[in-house]
Amino acid sequence: MTTKRAGLLSKLTTTKRPGTKETVADMFVRRTGEGLGALVGIASASADTRRAPERAGYIAASAVNVVASAFGWETPRRVSKTVLMPLLAANVWRRRHETSRFTTTALLIGLAGGWLGDLILMPNKPNLNRGSVPFAVNQVAYHVLLWRAGARISALRAAIRFPLWAGSVPLVGAVKPEALPAAVGYGPLLAVTSALADDPVLLEGAGAVGIDEQTGLPIADATYGLGHGGNLFLISDTLLMARKMFAEEGVVGKLLNAAVMDTYTVAQLFLVEGLLALDRA
Repeated sequence: MTTKRAGLLSKLTTTKRPGTKETVADMFVRRTGEGLGALVGIASASADTRRAPERAGYIAASAVNVVASAFGWETPRRVSKTVLMPLLAANVWRRRHETSRFTTTALLIGLAGGWLGDLILMPNKPNLNRGSVPFAVNQVAYHVLLWRAGARISALRAAIRFPLWAGSVPLVGAVKPEALPAAVGYGPLLAVTSALADDPVLLEGAGAVGIDEQTGLPIADATYGLGHGGNLFLISDTLLMARKMFAEEGVVGKLLNAAVMDTYTVAQLFLVEGLLALDRA
């Protein structure tokens, strides 16, 4: 391993100590390492398809959907999107003996909402207002579980997210007024999920970020993915609204759709796996 790579890995696997200060750049590198570590940890656990076939199937279906969305291949796009949430829900059900009944039930209800939302938003020109209703159920399920785990919204995290949402509402009203109900009603729910999931209190007891011996990449407990999951969900639906307002068709529309699904599928995986890990802890 080169000295330069070793130094980068050292930064990526640095754990912030309570009471210490860090620069914005150091925080960005650390958070990147935590998110990458959580993803590597989840992928490594999914490699044994006998123990977690649904999770492995979800990752495969996600990849198919992103590629199919980018190239406009309708049949694989629709089929893969249809099975995403059922596969994630089946993964939750398989692991029901490892977690509390409350967490299992809440996740299944939330994922059912996500699945119905996926079906409603299936067309290339989706009705965001209708799709936001079942997705609101998905977000509220996450709110309940995150709050139950001890997460709270700090003034700083609220100040980062809610003004951005409030500032986007007039733009949506001016460019795509028919999508205003989704922006006004569903946007705050996304901001709450993002702010709650990013609460550092959820990482207490998660352990340090390590190095995976097989890949040489950071590896970490799935709870490190919670904050990233909430933020990616927010980014995904921001991209979805941008696509609705500016580019539903053509090459740009396809690439935006792929970006929406890429961030969305990782967000759902991070949130579900992180909440399951929290419940086991």
